[in-house]
Amino acid sequence: MSGHQQNNKTTFTLAYQFDAPQQMVFEAFSNAEALNEWWGPAESQNSVISLDFRPGGNFHFKMDFNGSISYGRFLFGKIQPYSLLEFTNAFADEQARPVRAPFDIQLPLEIFYRLVFTEQDGKTTINLTGEAINATPEEIAAFGSISSSMQEGFSATFNKLSVYLRK
Repeated sequence: MSGHQQNNKTTFTLAYQFDAPQQMVFEAFSNAEALNEWWGPAESQNSVISLDFRPGGNFHFKMDFNGSISYGRFLFGKIQPYSLLEFTNAFADEQARPVRAPFDIQLPLEIFYRLVFTEQDGKTTINLTGEAINATPEEIAAFGSISSSMQEGFSATFNKLSVYLRK
């Protein structure tokens, strides 16, 4: 259970190691009950609205930050069981349509994520890469400016996944 992050102005990367087999880690992304337990910011209560885990499918979820409700959406691209997961992520409305992030900075509407899963000695590493897509130069700069916040957020989320995997 460890994380490492590097970035430049346009790409966010994070490597995180889990004390669990690759198949188990990957499957935690494909199961609504599992996602209800671990996905999302540590300070929010999250719930799956819908999950269609296949290329072209989506994951629509609700986040409750002490009574402040927002939604998110993944649109799945490539899925190679146990080794690769690609998706675009966006804040969303109740119908899973992308909306602007509820922050003071102008973030890109969508972020493309690629997660590569590898296993060695019973431990799985996720190498995550994120990039703004269809973004203006200002949105790309805003994305680059939140790298440390993304590091904290993904590390906290993956910490929750580690706890889930130990159950």
